[in-house]
Amino acid sequence: MSVCPICNGLATFHKYCPLCGHQMQNAGVIHDFYDNYSAYLDQEIYEDGYRLNDHAICVHLMNCPNCHYDTNISIQRLNIN
Repeated sequence: MSVCPICNGLATFHKYCPLCGHQMQNAGVIHDFYDNYSAYLDQEIYEDGYRLNDHAICVHLMNCPNCHYDTNISIQRLNIN
Protein backbone atom coordinates (compact mmCIF):
# COMPACT_ATOMS: atom_id res chain seq x y z
CA MET A 1 0.00 0.00 0.00
CA SER A 2 1.31 3.46 -0.82
CA VAL A 3 0.28 6.74 0.82
CA CYS A 4 0.97 10.38 0.14
CA PRO A 5 3.01 11.86 2.99
CA ILE A 6 1.39 15.28 2.49
CA CYS A 7 -2.22 14.03 2.42
CA ASN A 8 -1.61 11.89 5.51
CA GLY A 9 0.21 14.52 7.58
CA LEU A 10 3.51 12.62 7.61
CA ALA A 11 5.43 15.52 6.03
CA THR A 12 5.02 19.16 5.10
CA PHE A 13 5.98 20.90 1.89
CA HIS A 14 7.05 24.53 1.64
CA LYS A 15 7.18 26.34 -1.68
CA TYR A 16 7.61 30.04 -2.30
CA CYS A 17 5.87 31.88 -5.10
CA PRO A 18 8.22 32.59 -8.03
CA LEU A 19 6.32 35.81 -8.80
CA CYS A 20 6.04 37.57 -5.44
CA GLY A 21 8.06 35.45 -2.99
CA HIS A 22 5.24 34.71 -0.52
CA GLN A 23 4.84 31.21 0.87
CA MET A 24 2.37 29.20 -1.18
CA GLN A 25 -0.47 27.19 0.33
CA ASN A 26 -1.31 23.56 -0.35
CA ALA A 27 -4.84 23.62 -1.78
CA GLY A 28 -5.06 19.82 -1.84
CA VAL A 29 -5.01 17.00 -4.34
CA ILE A 30 -5.40 18.27 -7.91
CA HIS A 31 -8.18 15.85 -8.88
CA ASP A 32 -10.42 17.34 -6.16
CA PHE A 33 -10.79 20.32 -8.50
CA TYR A 34 -11.77 18.43 -11.67
CA ASP A 35 -15.54 18.72 -11.19
CA ASN A 36 -18.24 19.14 -8.53
CA TYR A 37 -18.13 15.51 -7.36
CA SER A 38 -14.48 14.53 -7.80
CA ALA A 39 -13.59 15.31 -4.17
CA TYR A 40 -16.09 12.66 -3.06
CA LEU A 41 -14.93 9.87 -5.37
CA ASP A 42 -12.30 7.23 -4.72
CA GLN A 43 -8.81 8.49 -5.60
CA GLU A 44 -8.03 5.34 -7.58
CA ILE A 45 -10.47 6.49 -10.27
CA TYR A 46 -8.02 9.26 -11.17
CA GLU A 47 -4.82 7.21 -10.92
CA ASP A 48 -4.68 6.55 -14.64
CA GLY A 49 -1.45 8.37 -15.51
CA TYR A 50 -3.15 11.57 -16.61
CA ARG A 51 -1.08 14.59 -15.45
CA LEU A 52 1.33 12.16 -13.76
CA ASN A 53 -1.44 10.98 -11.44
CA ASP A 54 -0.77 7.33 -10.72
CA HIS A 55 -0.19 4.96 -7.81
CA ALA A 56 3.37 6.25 -7.27
CA ILE A 57 2.72 10.01 -7.45
CA CYS A 58 0.21 12.32 -5.75
CA VAL A 59 -0.28 15.67 -7.49
CA HIS A 60 -1.12 18.67 -5.29
CA LEU A 61 -2.23 22.17 -6.24
CA MET A 62 -0.19 24.96 -4.62
CA ASN A 63 -1.52 28.52 -4.70
CA CYS A 64 -0.22 31.89 -3.62
CA PRO A 65 -2.61 33.82 -1.35
CA ASN A 66 -0.91 37.09 -2.31
CA CYS A 67 -0.84 37.14 -6.13
CA HIS A 68 -3.05 34.07 -6.88
CA TYR A 69 -0.36 32.24 -8.87
CA ASP A 70 -0.84 28.47 -8.81
CA THR A 71 1.17 25.43 -9.80
CA ASN A 72 1.11 21.65 -9.44
CA ILE A 73 3.66 19.65 -7.47
CA SER A 74 4.23 15.91 -7.66
CA ILE A 75 4.78 14.11 -4.37
CA GLN A 76 6.27 10.62 -4.30
CA ARG A 77 4.05 8.25 -2.35
CA LEU A 78 5.55 6.12 0.45
CA ASN A 79 5.21 2.36 0.52
CA ILE A 80 3.77 1.18 3.83
CA ASN A 81 3.59 -2.51 4.50
